[in-house]
Amino acid sequence: MGACDALRVAGQAGARPVGVPVRVHAAYVEARQALRADAPVVAIRVLQWLLSHLAETRGASPDLTLSGKVAALSDAGIISRTLRPDLLEKARSATSGAEDAWALMTVAEHALARAYLRPGGA
Repeated sequence: MGACDALRVAGQAGARPVGVPVRVHAAYVEARQALRADAPVVAIRVLQWLLSHLAETRGASPDLTLSGKVAALSDAGIISRTLRPDLLEKARSATSGAEDAWALMTVAEHALARAYLRPGGA
């Protein structure tokens, strides 16, 4: 099972994987619950906070846009440069739709897994 899968399984069970901060895990679980409740706007808001928080804890300026923070996470190796550009673009421009929210969730799961669950992460 890959790191993204481990994060997803733990989130579905409500368990917090070792090494993932409580606040980060709580936001992840909140976003998953919002997606399951068909509340993509809520999920997008939480996931945007989550990615922003992750970027800022790694030195990105709080004044950057979400797109700038995602770029900073890519520069730091937290978001792989091999992640599909169309998926990243959809996540960066997420506003209200379910498809946007799921794209943002995919990017967030990827970033969280690389930041906290891979050897040498966070």
